[in-house]
Amino acid sequence: MYIASWSGGKDSCFACYKAMQAGHTIGTFVNFISHDSGRVSFHGTDPELITMQAKLAGIPLHQQTTTMNTYEQEFIQTVRSLKDQGATGMVFGDIYLDEHREWVEKVCEEIGITPLEPLWGGDTEQLLRDFIDEGFQAVVVTGKADVIDREWIGRRVDEAFRLYQDKVRR
Repeated sequence: MYIASWSGGKDSCFACYKAMQAGHTIGTFVNFISHDSGRVSFHGTDPELITMQAKLAGIPLHQQTTTMNTYEQEFIQTVRSLKDQGATGMVFGDIYLDEHREWVEKVCEEIGITPLEPLWGGDTEQLLRDFIDEGFQAVVVTGKADVIDREWIGRRVDEAFRLYQDKVRR
């Protein structure tokens, strides 16, 4: 059984889907909430959205409150407890952040589970195209101001969004 690192975003969703397509069973979504903001660490998503996603997916959710100073310790403790319940690996939606991949591999080795990063190294344009073509539906709820214009907040991630992203990247 695998755990899925679940931010609520399209990349963690698509990574989980790819892992399931490859025959892995996802037993739990894991999500960390910032003690300071009360929102998903690093992404700023409302934790209730994560709860609804897990419920709709039919996958149990483990949410853990943490701080920037205790994140790694809380991550290790949380994942260790899930390993004790039978988890053998963890799915991550990273595509290109080398530093984060190195951290993931380090902590997973320390815990004794296998990291699975099915999107790693993929072409971001193709991954977005595949996400849309597979029939996933997502809404832009947040984004970096230098990458996504405010007008896209609240709109669907669809072919128009993909074309917009292609234009921004060039």
